Amino acid sequence: MTTTNRRRYERAPAEIACKCRRSANTLYAPAQTINLSPGGAALELTSPRSTQVGDRLALAFNSPTCPILSANKMISATVVRVTPINHDRQHIAVEFDAPQFNLTELISPPSIQSPQRRAA
Repeated sequence: MTTTNRRRYERAPAEIACKCRRSANTLYAPAQTINLSPGGAALELTSPRSTQVGDRLALAFNSPTCPILSANKMISATVVRVTPINHDRQHIAVEFDAPQFNLTELISPPSIQSPQRRAA
């Protein structure tokens, strides 16, 4: 038996802080990516309100090049899978409304020398 990978884009493991906003709510919930691709992401979301498949989200990823993100730069996505962890945490998978090829810079940002290396 063969299995077919239905994903359009390859995923990369990534731990990037982000925030999620539900379309009908102005409050943000903290999250962290588990993996990321141009087509979507797996996130660990912390919120007392449960997320459902089909929920619409606006996402902002922590970026060293753009510390403050305006609302029009947030990424729109739809929740496609939800796995509860405990009363206030969930693993969710989202599909972006449009491919986000610029997110690769968040996965492998330019290396920065650590302070210990500079002293040597």
